[in-house]
Amino acid sequence: MLHRLDEIPVLATLEQAIDKLLVEDDEDVKVVEDLFMNAKSRAKPKALYREVFVEETDGERVTISGTGFHSVVLAAALKKVHRVFAYVCTCGTEVDSWSRAEPDYFKSLWLDMIKQMFLNDATQFLREYIKNKYQFENLSAVNPGSGNVENWPISQQRPLFEMIGDVRGEIGVRLTDSFLMVPIKSTSGILFPSETDFVNCALCGRENCVGRRAEFDAELYRKTFGKNGV
Repeated sequence: MLHRLDEIPVLATLEQAIDKLLVEDDEDVKVVEDLFMNAKSRAKPKALYREVFVEETDGERVTISGTGFHSVVLAAALKKVHRVFAYVCTCGTEVDSWSRAEPDYFKSLWLDMIKQMFLNDATQFLREYIKNKYQFENLSAVNPGSGNVENWPISQQRPLFEMIGDVRGEIGVRLTDSFLMVPIKSTSGILFPSETDFVNCALCGRENCVGRRAEFDAELYRKTFGKNGV
């Protein structure tokens, strides 16, 4: 069954935006305030998920509710898991369409970071919603295209979207020919119950990544891929 969450509150604050954007000059602060308040008034973050079931894990191949995926990380993460949740979250087409009309380069960058805050709100809302609804203590996530290419190739977005359903019709998120999502401030993946929190970043050796949510774990990488380093 497909579940849509479209009454997601925006919890991000102006103070958080100013801190995140590292603006101090009074004039810049005023610009950010105007951008943030305008963006927040239009923001309608959304989430879509489907409860699905792991049927087989074999090396690099995982079959979930009849859909095949190729990923060492996904296979390792779901080896002892039966029920998972395929999802897409987005900052929303409303604020995205409005923000893309901004001609100023620096304002556009600030708006992207503000929209990321709205996406974070949607992602956290979905995690808490599933944890409460299905009585899970911990949820971890694996995301196609996140981290090293070998983790879970971004091309796997296509079967993931097909397994979830009419993502574009439900929440307005579409895939480009290169498997990127539009609005770009969207995220997709598999949420699954786990004893400890796991994120792709632990298996990614890329340095200076602004989106890093966990330190690289060399030992976990060795156990997953059977080799040292990246």
